[in-house]
Amino acid sequence: MSPRHFRQVNASDERLFTGRFFPDGGLSLNEDSHVGVLLLVPGAPESKAEVFSYLYRRLMSPPKCGISRFWRSHVAAWLRARIAARYLTWQYDAIGGGKAINQFHQEQANMLQSMIDRSDCGRTTVYVASPFGSPDIAAAAEKMEHDGVTHVVLLPLFPQYAAETTGRSFAEWELLMRQGFVSARPTVAVRQFATHEGYIEALNDRIDQGLQRFPRHVRSQVQLVFAAHGSTTRHRGGAPDPYCCLSHHTVDALMQRRGHDLPHMLAFVRPDSWGGNLAGGMAARFRELAATGQRAALVVPVDHVTEQFDTAYLLDVRMREVAEDVGLSHYEVVNGLNCHPLFMETLLDLVRAPLGYRSEPLEGLERFGSCPRPDWDVPPEGRCAVCPFGVHANGNDGNDGSGREAADAAAESGRMARENVRTQRRRAHSASGDGWKVGHAQPGKGQVSSPAPSDAK
Repeated sequence: MSPRHFRQVNASDERLFTGRFFPDGGLSLNEDSHVGVLLLVPGAPESKAEVFSYLYRRLMSPPKCGISRFWRSHVAAWLRARIAARYLTWQYDAIGGGKAINQFHQEQANMLQSMIDRSDCGRTTVYVASPFGSPDIAAAAEKMEHDGVTHVVLLPLFPQYAAETTGRSFAEWELLMRQGFVSARPTVAVRQFATHEGYIEALNDRIDQGLQRFPRHVRSQVQLVFAAHGSTTRHRGGAPDPYCCLSHHTVDALMQRRGHDLPHMLAFVRPDSWGGNLAGGMAARFRELAATGQRAALVVPVDHVTEQFDTAYLLDVRMREVAEDVGLSHYEVVNGLNCHPLFMETLLDLVRAPLGYRSEPLEGLERFGSCPRPDWDVPPEGRCAVCPFGVHANGNDGNDGSGREAADAAAESGRMARENVRTQRRRAHSASGDGWKVGHAQPGKGQVSSPAPSDAK
């Protein structure tokens, strides 16, 4: 199924923002049931020939407009993907290529399969697929058919629900079922695990490991910079993408777990093109830190569960150079969760829930109706600075007609202001000759490697 066909069919589907393509309850199983657990992952192009198609699928993914703008978005995505593919090809080579990235997901699937086999989960098989290309979602469906799978659990490895990742994955699977490419089977879905205790514990452990790389006298002064790489969208009817609030919930749960031991900030990355705003947004944060005298920063990606291009190259190589240029003499990026034991236990728990082996149901999206910390980065008008939907400190999200109009106006005003700032910065950089220093990965920086031996136990 082509990205154009997918977007044309789903452009007006509000379920992209709620995840209600499939129920999130349990399955009715018997002794003859064969459950297929489909891990939905970002994936990565495994050859240079796949880079353009992968980028095009990702850029066509966010349902930001209706059918009337469909062809405009198609042409824009095609052009941006074609341009970006030229320089991203060698950047992928610098970190070992997409095969190294996909290997992490396969190792997670293999380990989860071993854990399921050792537990009382009945006949259950784990598969891996990506809505953006490799590993192919249609190939996974064909393998399920061959193996005789009777029930399906969709388990996205995206901690926070977002329309462009989890929503797109669910929509594509349902469309394949409706068109007959995938056999209709009883299917349930796990929508998010943004604050799952095991996930928070595993990410917290990775932060502790990252802090050990700093000199002992610097550790208590390290600034935690949480990086969220997704983009947020709003349905034409007004329904917001829950990704923004879920990312806040993840950071809030982490800092509560740590007892707020270190200063922190949340930097959203909403790329207009592949990685387009990552450098600009993060660089601005780094300049703010350097201006206050801060010299040590630990970057924590909150929405990736394995090493990805965003972490292995953009954060650990490209942004390291930017951080050093602005005066951050100590800069580190935490390792991906990969096969961390606590995270693998989390995945097993997420699988056991729909199979009826969990005493309490998983938390649904309904629990996350508002930002947990509406006072974060509050500007004078009382709106969270990183929220694109005008959510105010009193919790009003603009669902009462006039409130929605005011929120939309505030969001649009903020968008225009940010665009003016970006334009001024680009002009200043052009006048001063200050460009991005993009070079090949240096030894020890941005190299994708296998998980630590301790993670695979």
